[in-house]
Amino acid sequence: MSVNGSSKRLFTDVAVILAGLLIYPLCAAGQGQGSPSGEQQARLEAMQAKGVAASMTVFPVAIAATNKGEKGVEDIGKDAGKVLALLLEQSGIQNLEIGDAAFLLPADVEFDTAGARFGEFVRAEEIETDYALYAEIVAGRGNPPQFDEVRSVVVDKAGETVWIDRQTPDDPDFQRIKPSCLMTSCVLLAERVRIQLGIPESARDDSGEGKIARMLAKDSPGPGKEELAAIEKRQAVMKKAGPSAELAVFPVRLSDDEVGQESAAHLAKLLTKKKLCEAKALDSPLRVKIKRAHDEQKLLWDLARAFRDHVKQNPSEADYALLADYMIGSRSGRVRAVHFVVCDREGEWVIVDFQNDRWDDFQSVDPKTLDDCGTLVARRMKGYLR
Repeated sequence: MSVNGSSKRLFTDVAVILAGLLIYPLCAAGQGQGSPSGEQQARLEAMQAKGVAASMTVFPVAIAATNKGEKGVEDIGKDAGKVLALLLEQSGIQNLEIGDAAFLLPADVEFDTAGARFGEFVRAEEIETDYALYAEIVAGRGNPPQFDEVRSVVVDKAGETVWIDRQTPDDPDFQRIKPSCLMTSCVLLAERVRIQLGIPESARDDSGEGKIARMLAKDSPGPGKEELAAIEKRQAVMKKAGPSAELAVFPVRLSDDEVGQESAAHLAKLLTKKKLCEAKALDSPLRVKIKRAHDEQKLLWDLARAFRDHVKQNPSEADYALLADYMIGSRSGRVRAVHFVVCDREGEWVIVDFQNDRWDDFQSVDPKTLDDCGTLVARRMKGYLR
């Protein structure tokens, strides 16, 4: 991923996932539901008649871990609710709110009765929008975990049930989108709401200027537009320098306390061999403490800021300096992500990049070892400098 994305960079891989949805035919709106009562059907038809004009409050998403018998919201569920609201805004719904309070259906209560419980909660909240949305994402066993079901319920502001939906691997939309993480599960949830409202693809708004997009951009851990533009200019300077640019490669960060000297040497050789720069591995490691977070963008920019500060205080003798972070599961051994940052001699950002299994280069390299991670970094560097 390049840092020169849109204002939706907080959840930037959503755009890639959404793009994939356009190549598949849409499924029928009624899929995944039982037959509603006459009154509920009338409420549903009223919502459908409003289409993109329907206003909706999106509450935090509940995450259920079936292998642990747990269900909760916490920070990750709140983040998922924000992602879901953003996706709904991109689908064309412009009057959206994000609910602060968290509703949680008890684990021993069947979801088919969620409408009544959620309705009571909504009446107490006294929302200002026409409708309210609550969703659950159910993950099972495995590493990474298998996503077994996504559930959603919509009630009107009076707390009356409008729509209940459950998607499992047996349903066409589930099979089409193949939710494999919280992000793609949110994509499925948003797609189900879009289809149910009868909103056409032509209503999509990817401008990043909607209320939710602006709010998330404001809260984004990344820099503003001016700094992103400055980064592009610095990239152009490094690209022009070509193989003559000197690059100091810091020992690779493997965790808060572990670094990879050999991995840095391997990466330096790859970059030099590809004639992207004259790279040399450093012996002295930079041990960066990064606070754990569910938001990968926050992890990336926390790393970038820490590295920038270090280079500013300890100017590199080389033209540029690189720090890579290979995020590998301590128990599974699975490569979850690869981050790297390049700064110039003054400590200014030149490249800030992350890759995970949602991205083409990551999928192409399919890293399983430390050397594979280095190959991925070299591939990404080539994309910036050639």
